[in-house]
Amino acid sequence: MAGLPIGYAACMPLTREEYTVIKDFSVLYSGGLDSAAVPLIIGADTTGQIELLTFKHQYGSFFNEWSKKHTPELKRVLGDRVNHHLIDLTEVWNEVGAKKFIIDAIKYRGHWVGCLGCQESMATHLIIHSLERRIANAFICSSVGGEYASMSMAITREKNEAFYGRYGIRYNAPLLDMGISKPEERAVLASHNIEAGWGARRSHQGFQPICVLGFQHALDIVFDWHTTYPPDRVADFLDAKFEIMDKIIRRALQLRGVDPDQAIAETQAIYDEEEAKMAAIRST
Repeated sequence: MAGLPIGYAACMPLTREEYTVIKDFSVLYSGGLDSAAVPLIIGADTTGQIELLTFKHQYGSFFNEWSKKHTPELKRVLGDRVNHHLIDLTEVWNEVGAKKFIIDAIKYRGHWVGCLGCQESMATHLIIHSLERRIANAFICSSVGGEYASMSMAITREKNEAFYGRYGIRYNAPLLDMGISKPEERAVLASHNIEAGWGARRSHQGFQPICVLGFQHALDIVFDWHTTYPPDRVADFLDAKFEIMDKIIRRALQLRGVDPDQAIAETQAIYDEEEAKMAAIRST
């Protein structure tokens, strides 16, 4: 598999109109405010399948069933095309790097390798899931105000966009693309009579599961105090993990009786068709 494109540019944000041309999409879904808002906003103007993927692990992930809270309500609004999956990613995360957390933390000089490694394990699952179903769109729910986090940094999104692109999958963060903030997200849920949970300032405590490792970000949320993560080390970490992720993706597809190259080609064709429609919108 080829490496990331040389001189890869920043992610291209999509407009609300451009999002309307997509067919199916997958979402890294926690069940909280941000991830409930994304399918409501994007799904309002699309007609394809909506795959919501929530992940749990064996390193301190609790109340995972909370992620199912909004599923009936999303189905009420968007129909039975909404499919929610609760997946244990421990085995994949172990291979991607959970068992090398201390080694990675020393090598890349930061505790951020834990959460970012977890997210990349989620990405591995999501890519496999999407290729099996020929879904050419994958969305993360990073929100306005949280771009400093290692998972939402510009370099992370750029690298991930290129990696997903290897498989014919478009990777975007709709809330960031369209500058949608927490008050707007709450308004979207309220317009459909969906309870958003409790929120103050940038913090929002909805119905998503609780991850013990994620408590390292408590000060970020309460006091807007946070560590800055060096983009060069984040990039090096991602490049190393992409090699492992690619092997897992291809192996998993083959074990499920799916030809990886055929799945990629067919998903890429869908991507190209949608991209042509987006290009037409941009040219008007």
